[in-house]
Formats: sequence, structure tokens, C-alpha cells
Amino acid sequence: MSTAPTSVIHDIGYKPYTGPRLGRAQIVRALYVHSVRSVFGLGRGPKAKIVPWFVIAVTMIPAALNVYAASINHAPVMAYADMGYNLMLFFVLFVAVAAPELVSRDLRHHTLPLYFSRPLRRADYPAAKLLALCTSLFAVEFLPVLVSFLGQVASAKSGHEIWLDTRDAFPALFVAVFQAVLFSAISLLMASTTGRRVIATGAIAIFFLVTTAIGHVFSDALGTTYSPRTTSCVVPLVNPNTAQGDIFGVGPDNGNGPPTAAVNQLCPGVDLRHDNIDISGVKDPNKPGYADLTIQYQVPVYSTIAKVGGMFNPADIVEGSRIWLFRATDGQIPNPSPLGPVYGAELLVLAAAASGGLILRYRKVSVS
Repeated sequence: MSTAPTSVIHDIGYKPYTGPRLGRAQIVRALYVHSVRSVFGLGRGPKAKIVPWFVIAVTMIPAALNVYAASINHAPVMAYADMGYNLMLFFVLFVAVAAPELVSRDLRHHTLPLYFSRPLRRADYPAAKLLALCTSLFAVEFLPVLVSFLGQVASAKSGHEIWLDTRDAFPALFVAVFQAVLFSAISLLMASTTGRRVIATGAIAIFFLVTTAIGHVFSDALGTTYSPRTTSCVVPLVNPNTAQGDIFGVGPDNGNGPPTAAVNQLCPGVDLRHDNIDISGVKDPNKPGYADLTIQYQVPVYSTIAKVGGMFNPADIVEGSRIWLFRATDGQIPNPSPLGPVYGAELLVLAAAASGGLILRYRKVSVS
């Protein structure tokens, strides 16, 4: 004897969604937030956090040393504007890992149809990814500058010193913004061509390393000659009671060496990182607490080939634009003058071309 199977209907209480539909803007916002979290490995496993937080830890070392130097009244270990260039390889490592994480994974796992099945335009996806990587890289680049600045301000003895530090920190903001935009756009464009993250990471790293090497070859191609210069300037004394001949009591370095920070800040055109600097001076009879300095130094004179070499490397393009815009004398590459406007134009064109190329890539990418 068989019994008929019995069936049970369960009321699971299904109700349709009747809340507000936030639409395209909310989707882009959510994609941006998710992408920023992915860059730093938030909500992911420990392996995803290794590279971004390693880069943050390493780049904070010079910032911590700058804070310590300020607390003992010494010149900064690394100037604000030098941080973006000197730490460039770590920022390349950051984007080489982050860019494939943002776009290559979606290509490999065919998740683009899911994104584009919603009210999301094709340009919204790369725009959100680009904004997320730019924001993340800018935060990583500007954090050591900000920490160094706060350390200098906390140790400042006057409002004038705070103003000098603010003026010196502003070019570093320029470098952080444009390096973040340029590095991010180029890296995402390259990563969007393959679904294999390892290949994308390698290609991005090789691109930046090779262009850097090319730039250095051009910079050193014909050597460097030097031209003598003499300038005069007035700088404040750290100790107004210092002896008449002790002009090395000027500025943060009140020991036996030249007053590097004060001279670099207050004497236009002088970069004390070069050799053959001769500083002499006396107290200013008309300005108590100040000294009149006479500085003899040499400035490097570069060939046109050396100046053109910086146009092959994204980091050098940003550095050359900084030198031109702020008339900097502490450049890490040959002074591009009179090619400074060319560097500035190339910076804008390259950033726009890489960003536009990324958007065009996703207008044509297959979603099958």
C-alpha cells in the first residue's frame, strides 16, 4: 500500500521592494566607494592589504624623520616637494597593484554585463574607477607631506615660519595631485587591456621603470657644466645674541654648518644641495635679529638634450612642470627652462589622453 506524497506550501512572506530607487548617481557612488575599499584591501583578506599598507608605512618614514628634525630645530630630512619624486617607485608599486585589482578582475570574471545591466552608462564605470584610484594615490602621496607640515608648524616659533612652511608645502600639493591623476590614468588604461592581473602589474611596472631609465640617460647624456652666481639676502637669526662673526647662528641649523633651511627658503635661486657654496655675512645694523648674507654658489647648466629627456617619463613631466610653474631651484631633474611651458602642456595633454583612452576603451569593450 503506497501513500500519496504530501506537499506543503510555505508562506515565506515575499514582498516586492517598494522603496526609493536611487538611480545612476547612487550606483556610481557605490562603485567608487567599493573601489577605494578594494585599493586598500578593506573587507578583503590579509594578502590584499600587504602592498598598499606597506607603501603607506614606507612613505611615512621620511615624514616621521621630518617631524623629529623639526622638534630638535634641524632642517627637514626630505623637503616637501622632493617627496613625490624621491618616493616615486613606491607610488608606482601602489598603482601597479591597485589598477589591475580595480579593472582586470572584472574583465577576467566577466562581471561587466552585471554592471551595465543597471542604469549605468559605459563612461560611468571607468570614471568611478579612475576617481577611486586618483583619490587613493593622492591620499598616499599627500599624507607624508601633511604629517611633515604639521610637525613643522608645531615646532614653529613665529607666524612667519608657519607662512614659509605653507609656501613650501604648496608645490608638494601640486605634485601629489598631478602624479595621482597621471599615474592612475596611465595604469588603468594599461590594466584595462587584459584580464590577467599579473600581466597588467608587470606591464605597468615595466612602463614606468623603462621611461624613468630613458629620462636619466638623456639627462646625463652630455654631462653638466656649472655657472658661478652671487646673491645677497636677509635671513632671521635663531639667536639674536649670537656673536657678530657667527652668522651660522641663522636658521634651524644653529650648529657649525650653513643655515640650509633659512637660505633655501629666503634666498631665491640658491640650492644648497650643490657643492661649492660659500656663505659670509654680518648682522643687519638696521634690522635687529637679522643677518645680511652674501652667498657665492654655482648653478648647473644643462644641454637641450638633457632638458628634453624629462618628457619621456611621467614623473619627470610632473617635476618639470613644478619647476616651471613655481620657478623652483631644487628640481630633481635638469631645469627645463625655456621648455617649461612644453612640460606643462604635455602634462595636461597626457593626462587627458590617458583618461579619454580609458573611457573609449569601455565604450567598445565586449560585455559577453
